[in-house]
Amino acid sequence: MFKRISQQLFENSIRSAYTKRFQQKGAAAEGVFWASRLSQTARFDHLLAQITAREKAKRIQLADIGCGYGALWNFIQATERFQHFSYSGYDINSAMISHCKQHFSDGGQRFHLGRQPADKPDYAVFVGTFNLCHCDDYSLWQDYILRQMDLSWKRVNKGMAINITSLPEAKIHNDIFYIQPEKFKSLLERHFGRTTASPTRYVDNDATFIIQK
Repeated sequence: MFKRISQQLFENSIRSAYTKRFQQKGAAAEGVFWASRLSQTARFDHLLAQITAREKAKRIQLADIGCGYGALWNFIQATERFQHFSYSGYDINSAMISHCKQHFSDGGQRFHLGRQPADKPDYAVFVGTFNLCHCDDYSLWQDYILRQMDLSWKRVNKGMAINITSLPEAKIHNDIFYIQPEKFKSLLERHFGRTTASPTRYVDNDATFIIQK
């Protein structure tokens, strides 16, 4: 019961913050609390490259959890070496999904209101999805992350990837959740299984983790 109430409180706060920010800044990196477009695309590039390096399939089905205004799909379309990814996006923020459905010609089929894949993708990805943290309790937010990832883990065929802010010491600072990379990797391994970690290329204080079935 407590976990369900906590999740509802977290998500109500996050929906409100993202909706207000999006109304102020629009469909841009800053509109979803990224520091810059450069750091946003660097995260996209690193995460997709890490998945590509592990897969020989000509097509990789990707579910973007916390898709926001569809920036990852824009990046995939604009980047030739990632054209082998097929994409669907999910978000709990109805304003974001409404924007995606209006902005993209196939948005009605590609973007969905929700927190987990509706189909069986190869990978679910969480790119900065959990960085903004409306909670003062590190363990509580970490538990929330794992529970949300669990929902997708049950549906994916091959694995998941998560990108998240990191520091030498785990903490919450200025509403940003920072993991300690080695400890977070161990946590993911205990909870899900085989996990690899890497610093996100060209982004300070950021790490990317690939979890495979």
